Amino acid sequence: MIEVYSNNIEVTEGAAIPFNNVTIKKGCTAELSAPATIQLNKCGVYMVSCDATAVNEGEASETLGIQLTKNGLPQPQAQASATGETGDTVALGFTTLVQVAENNTCCCCTSPTTIQVLNSGADATLTNINVSVTKIC
Repeated sequence: MIEVYSNNIEVTEGAAIPFNNVTIKKGCTAELSAPATIQLNKCGVYMVSCDATAVNEGEASETLGIQLTKNGLPQPQAQASATGETGDTVALGFTTLVQVAENNTCCCCTSPTTIQVLNSGADATLTNINVSVTKIC
């Protein structure tokens, strides 16, 4: 189990969102392996919840959004978007399940499953973004 968050970070369109803080980490099933990457180490099903607030930094009405990727592939069931005028704050969030087929071991034939949250909309300042990952089975 892990919970990570960041406050007041600027993220460009298409960029992975970095997490600057780890609130809680229990066990070794999920780890923050890079500022923008969470590594899932044990096979099973994980619940991933993300909530964020974003400020439109553009000059007109633009769509702001977030989307989960698993091993670099966008997950269509795990995304959120909203339209805001310049300076507007919008709320974004999703909850989804992620299945991991095999354990990450020291064997050279295995590797971890990785997840990232991308900025899928226009350039924005994320005033707050929080992600929690819990292995449920």
